Amino acid sequence: MFIPDLSGRSGPKFSALADAFAEAIESNEIKANTKLPPQRILSYRLGVTVGTVTRAYQELERRGLIEPKVGSGTYVKDRQAEQDTFYHPITTREGIDLAICRPLLLSQQQHLSAILQDLSDEPTAQKAVLDYYSAEGLQGHNHTLQQWLTKRLQCDIDNRRLIWTYGGQHSLSIIVHALTRPKETILVEGLCYAEFVHTCQQSERKLVPVQFDEMGIIPKDLELHCKRHKPRLLYLTPAVQNPTGIQTSDSRRLKIIEICRRHHVLIIEDDVLYCPPSHRKTPLVAIAPDITLYVGSFSKYFAGGLRVGYLIVPLSLRGEMQKALRANCMHISPLMIDLVCRWLTNGAMEHVDKEIALELNARHRLLKQYFPQHSKNVVPGFNSWISLPEPLTGYRFSQRLQDKGVHVREAEMFTVGRYPPPAAIRVSLTGPTSRNQLKTGLEIIRREIDLRTED
Repeated sequence: MFIPDLSGRSGPKFSALADAFAEAIESNEIKANTKLPPQRILSYRLGVTVGTVTRAYQELERRGLIEPKVGSGTYVKDRQAEQDTFYHPITTREGIDLAICRPLLLSQQQHLSAILQDLSDEPTAQKAVLDYYSAEGLQGHNHTLQQWLTKRLQCDIDNRRLIWTYGGQHSLSIIVHALTRPKETILVEGLCYAEFVHTCQQSERKLVPVQFDEMGIIPKDLELHCKRHKPRLLYLTPAVQNPTGIQTSDSRRLKIIEICRRHHVLIIEDDVLYCPPSHRKTPLVAIAPDITLYVGSFSKYFAGGLRVGYLIVPLSLRGEMQKALRANCMHISPLMIDLVCRWLTNGAMEHVDKEIALELNARHRLLKQYFPQHSKNVVPGFNSWISLPEPLTGYRFSQRLQDKGVHVREAEMFTVGRYPPPAAIRVSLTGPTSRNQLKTGLEIIRREIDLRTED
C-alpha cells in the first residue's frame, strides 16, 4: 500500500496529498490500475481527516489521474493509450534521470487551467494575443515585467531596457550574434554551461576559459586574459555557477566589475538557474547596469515547457539587440507572454517559487543522507556537484552509472578548451519526479563510489 510522504509540502493538506499521489503516478511508482488505499485507512495512517482524503481523491479525479469504480474502490487510470497516441515524447530515456535540470510540476497545472479559463472570458485580450506585432511587443506586458523585476531585483529598471525572448538559451544566442563576430573572443568560466559552448562553437566564436575557485572566477586570471585577448564579452553565472553550484562572493563581484570596466568588457550575467530565496543576492545588473546584460527565464522558476525569458540590457545596446531579435524570430509570442504576466500579477509565480523551495529542501535532506560533505559557498539549488575520489573520473563513472540505469552529467561535458576537468559529476535533484526515485538514484551512486574506491 502506497502511503505518501507529506513533509515539506505547502498549502492545504488535501492539495499536498493530491500532489504527492500525482508525483507517484507520473513517475510510475504507482502503476496503472492500482487500487488506492481506502479513505478511512489512509486518513488514519496519515493522521488527517477522512474529508481531507476525499478532497484529495476528488482533485486527482479532476486531473484525470484516477477513477472511482462503484462497489470496488478508486483506481489509477490507465493513460498509456493516450501517451502512446499523442502526448508521448518522441525521445525517452529509461532509468533514473539525474541529468536533466528542471522544476518539478507541483501546482503549475492548476495555475494553467485557471489562467486559460480567465483568458477564455476576455475577448479583448484574446484578440490582442493573436495579433502580429513589432519586436517591442505590448505595453502592458512590458510594464508588468518592469514592476515585477523592480521588486525582485530591488532596483529601478527602465522599461526601455527590457526585451522578451524565448528563454535563456535564446537570449544568449541573440547576444552572441548581436555583439560579436566570427573568430572574436568571449571569456567564460573554465567549467561552463554546455549549451552556451555549443552556441559559440556553431557561430565560430572563440572561447577562452578563466580559472575559478570556490569564490568565483579568479581576478588575476581574468585580468591576464583581458589584456591578452581583448574580448568583447565575459559570460558568467554568478548566482548559481553551472555546473558546480558555487556563488560568486561579494568581493569577487566588485573586482570583476572593476576589471571589466577598465578593459571595456561587457558582462553576460546568466541568472537562469533556480536560486532559493534564502541565497539570492544583488545581481551584477543592479551594480553595473551600463556594462551588464542580464539573462532571466521562467523555465527554471515555473515550468520547463514555458519557453519565455527576458533580457535587461544597457540602453546603449538596445538598438543592436532589437535588430538581432527581429532577424532571429521577429517577436516573441504575445500569447505565451500574456500567460506569464498573468501569473506574475495573480501570485501564481510567487506561490510556485515557494513550493519549489520547500520541495528542494526535502530533496537536499535526502542528498545529505548519502553525501553529507558540502563545499562552502555552494547554493542548494536544483543541481549538486559531487567530487569523486581517485582513481575515478567523471566520464568513466557516468558510463558505469548509465549501465546501472542512472543518468548524470560528467565534468567533461562542461569543460572549455583545455581547461582540466575535475573528477566530478553533476546530479540534478529535480530530475526524478518523486523523492523515492531520487533516493534510489543516490543510493546507487553512493554504492558505486564505495565499490570503485574499494577495488
